[in-house]
Amino acid sequence: MWSGKRSEFRRSVLWPSWAAAVVWAVSVALGAAGLLAIASGVVDLLGAGDHTVPLLVCGSATGLLASVLAVWVRSPERIQHLHVLSAVTGCLILFILLIAGFLGLTEPSMTLADALFQATAMATTTALDIGAIDTTGHGVRFLAGGAQWLGGIGALLMAVAILPFLGAGGEFADRSRRGGRRPMTPNPAAAVRNLCAVHGLATAVTLVGFLIVGVDPLDAVLLAMATASTGGLFSGSDLESAAVQWVAIAGMIIAGSSLVVLWRLGLGRSRSLLRSSELRAYLGLLVVAPAAFLLWTDGSGVDGIRRAVFTVTAAVTTTGFPMGPGGTWAPAAPVLLLVLASIGPMTGSTGGGFQILRHQLLARVAVRELLRQLHPRAIITARLGRRTAAEDTLTQVVVTQFLFVSVIFGTVGAMAITGFDLATALAAAVHAISTAGPIRSLDGSLVDVGSWPTSARLALIPAMVIGRLSVYPAIVALGAGAALIRQRLRLKRRAEVAVSRGSVNGLVDRGNP
Repeated sequence: MWSGKRSEFRRSVLWPSWAAAVVWAVSVALGAAGLLAIASGVVDLLGAGDHTVPLLVCGSATGLLASVLAVWVRSPERIQHLHVLSAVTGCLILFILLIAGFLGLTEPSMTLADALFQATAMATTTALDIGAIDTTGHGVRFLAGGAQWLGGIGALLMAVAILPFLGAGGEFADRSRRGGRRPMTPNPAAAVRNLCAVHGLATAVTLVGFLIVGVDPLDAVLLAMATASTGGLFSGSDLESAAVQWVAIAGMIIAGSSLVVLWRLGLGRSRSLLRSSELRAYLGLLVVAPAAFLLWTDGSGVDGIRRAVFTVTAAVTTTGFPMGPGGTWAPAAPVLLLVLASIGPMTGSTGGGFQILRHQLLARVAVRELLRQLHPRAIITARLGRRTAAEDTLTQVVVTQFLFVSVIFGTVGAMAITGFDLATALAAAVHAISTAGPIRSLDGSLVDVGSWPTSARLALIPAMVIGRLSVYPAIVALGAGAALIRQRLRLKRRAEVAVSRGSVNGLVDRGNP
């Protein structure tokens, strides 16, 4: 009788916000990694099958633990925004650690540092490959492609289904139902559902394109996942084909577009897209940047134009498919690619970088502050198209810019300590926080990150994680963790002081009968 009452009491008790957020984050990370490991084990049967058993066993155990945690957790009455951001950050970190463990399990020759760096590059969709993965193992290759694809979905969840509902740029989300419209993000649940549908359809369209041009089915799947997620990690010679490059260009343009744009195109609401200043800026970059790139390289003809469009599109969308220089590059060409990678694609896409919408809002803030100097009493709003940016959104964009630059400078300092010159350190820092790649020298040649010291590669990991989380949530989670540790230390000091005072009072009482 008592045991039944205790179990009923436990089911009825609601958890605190932070506890539920932590368990949910652990459950999601374990579930995603477990499903990926199981799928990789099944795909490994297409080859030698050397890694099938360990991947299936570890994936099943991880997935079972995730199911137990998901059933065990009890939803709180209200979950705080701070706990949501902290949980998302912890979920990504745990997912990276799990992928690193799977890599170490399937690649015994890989060091712990290499496995951690490679897993971070996969999960954060950063195209920084150190060549530590056996490209002949089907299961390991699928593990790399799937980790990128899941990392892209995580970035979309943050940009479309989490931040807009926590007050970050919600006025630019697609929520309006006026005129019988069907918005993409009326609520968080619908946002997640529509997000998965649009992203899955975009991946399927890219996959069909690769299959049509004759890519091997497994390679087509891996290429589609690397393209749709803007991960860019793919080991194969198929990218040298002209037809494959044109399909990849189209897929990268789709991946760099906002999901809201793709949603409206699917519903036939193309007229409203013409009024989007962000879309016009994105398409303008994809037209103007290749022309400038051709001026600073010796490419010519159809092949030169194709290579220029492919390289520039990979930089703008932060996909970073590796392609060496097709000729002589002027020093301005790799600098242009670095600037494009830092700008990034549209907000609400799987790409990284600072992203176009934030740049536009910063420009509006700068113009508004200049006008306020001329007209101190005027009420000037920051408008973008037909929408007016809220003051909270403008403040967060400015803070994000400061944090973005601060992380770059911190990473540059860490790279300089390990012995790198300023140009290489700056390029590595920008690519890491923009989740882009590959890193290039001033002559356009690809830099072999695998030859760098372990300390230099480890210095890039925090920037990659922060960049994939859009900077702001990661810094908020870091601040929350620091505040929690500081609070614990204060409570510990107070307890120690109270114990010492109690001991002194006891001695005094015994000395005065």
